Amino acid sequence: MIQNICIMLTIYTVRGVVGLANYWLAFEKFFVFPSLKQKKAKWIGIGVYFVINYLYEPMIHYGPLSLYYVVLVLYLVRIVPFLWAGYGFDWTYMALALFYGNWIDCISQNIQIVFMENISGGFYYAFEADIFVMLTEILVLCVLIVLVLLKRANILRVYFTKLTTYEYILLFMVNMSFSLMEVRIFELYKVTASVRVLSAITFILLISLIIHIIMVREQNTSMNDMIGNLKEPMKQITDSYIEMNEKNTELRRFRHDTKNLLFALSSLISDKKYEQASEYIEKMQEEIEANKGKAFDTGNFIADALLESKAKTAAQNDITMTVEGNIPANRIEDVNLVILISNLVDNAIEAAKQVEGEKKIEIQSILKKNIWILSVKNSCVQDVVIRENRIETTKEEKESHGFGISNIERVAKKYGGNLKLSCENLVFTARATLMLMA
Repeated sequence: MIQNICIMLTIYTVRGVVGLANYWLAFEKFFVFPSLKQKKAKWIGIGVYFVINYLYEPMIHYGPLSLYYVVLVLYLVRIVPFLWAGYGFDWTYMALALFYGNWIDCISQNIQIVFMENISGGFYYAFEADIFVMLTEILVLCVLIVLVLLKRANILRVYFTKLTTYEYILLFMVNMSFSLMEVRIFELYKVTASVRVLSAITFILLISLIIHIIMVREQNTSMNDMIGNLKEPMKQITDSYIEMNEKNTELRRFRHDTKNLLFALSSLISDKKYEQASEYIEKMQEEIEANKGKAFDTGNFIADALLESKAKTAAQNDITMTVEGNIPANRIEDVNLVILISNLVDNAIEAAKQVEGEKKIEIQSILKKNIWILSVKNSCVQDVVIRENRIETTKEEKESHGFGISNIERVAKKYGGNLKLSCENLVFTARATLMLMA
């Protein structure tokens, strides 16, 4: 009896530590939720997690029947207090914990079904299910650690898409229904090895379907985000185009009248009306300045129009914006170009306008053969910590720098490149590298 208790405590201790590590890694490296600086609350959440973890087994098997379902529900969502303490209050975490916890249980259950004849009966019979769950959780932890160490978190990030509470609950119920049906069949009937394998294959197909649903959901979300992000930049481009067209029209009229203007100026000088001539020249300069062409000439009309619009927004916030270099034309799709420039510059403006002193944004475009590097630097209030190419500071700083980062990364990866974030000496730099076709 004592030996059994010791084994049970060992199993639930290992499961508790590994399960906590899995959720922490998932939220820190894959979900990328904003982390709160509440160490006391986190420790309380961990304490609640382990208390429920240890009470589960004795309460389920030896406690009063009236508490059975209460303890079961608490056990299924035991990680939620820790998530609330570490990442903010959100009811979605409840459904999320149910879904991913049940997913682990279902995987371990099907592994157990395939191999259960090998270990059923004997000393480990009572702990058979817990041992398989523990091994599955350890396997998941190993996979997550390897991906993090190899800096390949993006490989699984799509599977950790933040779904709605309704979607998490729906997928949880599908998984749970299959799991309960599977258990009931194996309890009532003596099944052959081939049936066990078929059951496991059916589960794999179900998991594949759920993964496909999650990926489709992620693609739809990304597409909607992209469309939403394009609305404002496209309006800005259109407005800039209309304005530049009007300026060009006025400039053509001015040039057409140049002969008459110069004749009038010559007459004023001939009549020795130098003061009037000087005022006339100043008005001509003002007219030329007011109707001058594009503010930027990067070699890409859409980029010029978008940058001119962004420069106006920057100027309204007392930010000096400079652009250096050429931007490729016809080698990158217009939609991707707009997503890249608008998100990078919008981030820079949001961060720079919070600075009280000198506010600057420096945009540099470097084009070398098939490599295009777009670097955007901006003044910032304080140096921010970059981890795994994500902002790891306060919510306000993360929002000012992090808007649309995933969209920028998506464009960079589409062209075989990457996005690199850095911050040093109160200067934040976002550097996108793209490989373009010749």
